[in-house]
Amino acid sequence: MSSILRRIFKGKETINYEIVIIGLDNAGKTTIVNRMLRSEFIPTTRTLGVNYRTVKYRQILFNIVDLGGQEIYRNLLWKPALEKRISAIVFVLDSADIRLKEASEAFWESIKHNPEAPVLFIANKIDLPGARPFDSIVKDLNLTHAVRSSRPVGLFRISAKTGENFYDAFDWLADVLSGSESTFRCKLRVVIMIDLESHSIWTAKFVNISKTILDQFNSGISETMSQLTKNPVGMEVITASDLQLVVVKTHPLVVGMIIGYSDSVVRSKLIAERLMKTASSSIEIDQFDSHVLTKLIRKQWPLDIYKPKQDSEENNEEV
Repeated sequence: MSSILRRIFKGKETINYEIVIIGLDNAGKTTIVNRMLRSEFIPTTRTLGVNYRTVKYRQILFNIVDLGGQEIYRNLLWKPALEKRISAIVFVLDSADIRLKEASEAFWESIKHNPEAPVLFIANKIDLPGARPFDSIVKDLNLTHAVRSSRPVGLFRISAKTGENFYDAFDWLADVLSGSESTFRCKLRVVIMIDLESHSIWTAKFVNISKTILDQFNSGISETMSQLTKNPVGMEVITASDLQLVVVKTHPLVVGMIIGYSDSVVRSKLIAERLMKTASSSIEIDQFDSHVLTKLIRKQWPLDIYKPKQDSEENNEEV
């Protein structure tokens, strides 16, 4: 789906960043890379040595060096890779792994090799029953000390399998690398809400988008929903050269938001979650339609609505 959409638009200029992703073996590093590539969970095998991948995320091209986490690779490969001129370090921890001391030592030793690169720390596999509480991980690895350093350090708990908080983490990294980490902007083009129980669909359009593109995004929602149906909560992102579709599910509602390619996925997710909570009462008493949805968004999130004439920094044209 993502590859189809990318061919619809002419791409803007992208910026390349060199990213090194590390962590103990079986932390889920390659699973994370695969989700970035295809926006879905893909089972993987253990990385032996090093994998090189190029992933486009928003207006950024990540050249990823995925290093094996076994001790032999930590000793042979990590230091040379980290000492190069890289843009960021992504350290991945299995939240259910009992090797916390070993992981802590690997984390602190690795970031010493490059004292300037931004660090994204990911506590992965929070979907597992044995996953440790995030505050416990932060305390045991003394991560608050890392956050107090002069370089940007982001701490996130995610599930690369279900997608929970996945895009929050990489949205942060993209903002840091692009120099807009303080920006939390989101410009809504179209909002689509679906009730899985009644099969009702409501749409709020704030900019004209061609039927072809809208149909592609609707198809994307359908494909994505098949990935989310097994879980009561989930999220996926489908990207195009100039637009992205953020799909958020909190059973029984699904919200799809078409936003700009450089807009904040994190903010759009927050809007979607609050929108579903607010709309639920009206849906229950059968007093909800597309007009109500549009009115609700205009009332609660007026600054997050895309206005082409005022948004001069965007180069998107109404189609």
